[in-house]
Amino acid sequence: MKEKKFVSELFLENGQFILVGLTGRTGSGCTTTANILENEKTVFPDVSKLQGFYKGLDVHRYNIVKKFAENHWENFYSIKVSDLISAYLLMLTVEEASEFILSSNKSISKEHLDIVLTFGVFSDNLILTRFKNVIENLLDHNSELKLDEKTINKFISILKLVRKFTKEFKAELNEINSNLYVSAYQLAGKSIRRRGRIEVDFEDKEFMPKSVFNLPETINRVIKLIRKSKRDNALIVIDAIRNPYEAKFFKDRYSAFHLMSINAPDEHRTNYLRKLHKFSEKQIEEIDSVESGKGDNSYKHLTNPNVTKCIELSDIHIFNPKNEFDNDNILKAQLAWYIALMKHPGLITPTAMERVMQVAYTVKLNSGCISRQVGAVVTDGDNSIKSVGWNDVANGQIPCSMRSLDGLMNDFDEKTYSHYERNNSSFRIKANEKLLNFRAIDKTGDIYRGRNLSYCFKDIYNDLDKEKKGNQVHTRALHAEENAFLQLAKYGGIGVLGGKLYTTASPCELCAKKAYQLGISEIVFIDPYPGIAQDHIINIGSKPPKLIQFRGAIGKSYHRLYEQIIPIKDELEYLLE
Repeated sequence: MKEKKFVSELFLENGQFILVGLTGRTGSGCTTTANILENEKTVFPDVSKLQGFYKGLDVHRYNIVKKFAENHWENFYSIKVSDLISAYLLMLTVEEASEFILSSNKSISKEHLDIVLTFGVFSDNLILTRFKNVIENLLDHNSELKLDEKTINKFISILKLVRKFTKEFKAELNEINSNLYVSAYQLAGKSIRRRGRIEVDFEDKEFMPKSVFNLPETINRVIKLIRKSKRDNALIVIDAIRNPYEAKFFKDRYSAFHLMSINAPDEHRTNYLRKLHKFSEKQIEEIDSVESGKGDNSYKHLTNPNVTKCIELSDIHIFNPKNEFDNDNILKAQLAWYIALMKHPGLITPTAMERVMQVAYTVKLNSGCISRQVGAVVTDGDNSIKSVGWNDVANGQIPCSMRSLDGLMNDFDEKTYSHYERNNSSFRIKANEKLLNFRAIDKTGDIYRGRNLSYCFKDIYNDLDKEKKGNQVHTRALHAEENAFLQLAKYGGIGVLGGKLYTTASPCELCAKKAYQLGISEIVFIDPYPGIAQDHIINIGSKPPKLIQFRGAIGKSYHRLYEQIIPIKDELEYLLE
């Protein structure tokens, strides 16, 4: 009995508290995933129902995790970011809410909206009449949570009321306009990240830096209250994280946190939004634009949704085909896989796809690019690694992260700075303007103290001619995929005809052409690269490579999920004794 207790205690911490954050583009399946995890009883599909999704040893791996997941299943509690935005909205008057929602969509009728807000669920709900003080306390980060034991015990019931409100309010808004709920809640999220509350004309008001973490801090308060109310195991899923700084907030605070991206093929996702949600092509384009982190507002990189960056930061990537709207078998199978590993690390070994992508993920850290680090691996058809690469300058040159504006203007080091950079007057004027701008902002010398003021040559060069914006020709660095290809030629590797390219991004037009020419059969990628590589370069001709969305665990989660706490043989022997 002592041995059994010893083994159970070793794994106890993994099972007591699990925190999963979901991210993904609208329509990819984050809410479906949260709903599956919330089910008290979940039956996972047999491998025969997965349309060949798992092959070879992965079939055996799946059967092991499926059995474990079903025998140790506990439902999650989901915290929906949309519900917390609802809580912020409920603190507004009808007039304030009307004005704010109108600002998200100028085409709707104010009279119609006012009627909905006055006589609909916004004004007639139990939250405002019975629990307004609880919500106010939850959202006031300047005060401690002062909830009595009785309120803590029924806190989950209060959150269920907020969820009921969100569902009904969403239906009322979408009756006015099919996109009104999404546009209003996206705008509300931006306002909260900029001002800490929902305000009309928030973009014209002063940016409050602490507000970037306002939503995650509210979520954090909810997590603490759920753990207090449940007392035993607390399995929590956050639906959904769309800002990278919110993801970083939880990564820094919880070792039990996994950021999980749900990725659906674009054609499946757009069909789903068109048929089930009645979104037009223009509305889908607007949603995608907002979620990409684009925008002309100041501090957009801090306050705007940026799902692309969240996917890049994710620890676990789930592939969710939505060609059959009610068929969630492949999604469920992957959830069984990773929830089982969260509870019992080392239960199975990684897939070949995970193993190779983990190498790409690791080598990207060698990149001296100050914009984005990318890693790539070239393998043969059996996933045996033949070369690796990362985006960086040519061997023998100084990476961008190790050069500086100060050095450019003052050192004139011919090995570090090119003849063009040292002698072209227009370029030097632009670079000096950038340096003076840094100094003007940092008058006291506190902000950039001890920091290397690196610069991107391409940005400054292209800024000299607005028409060259986005031109890839003038970048100093080789792309990661290009670098991996060149290593094969440089060191005399074997041919890679029919091989595979793994990349932590996805190849641009230039690298896609090279992969095609080399006879690469599959390109496995994590997050899409903006461009027309797929539509223009890859999907043409007689031997196009397959584009495959990566699925699996990488980074910190790769080690946490697959490293055994104790050797399996020892675990079984302890249990047997």
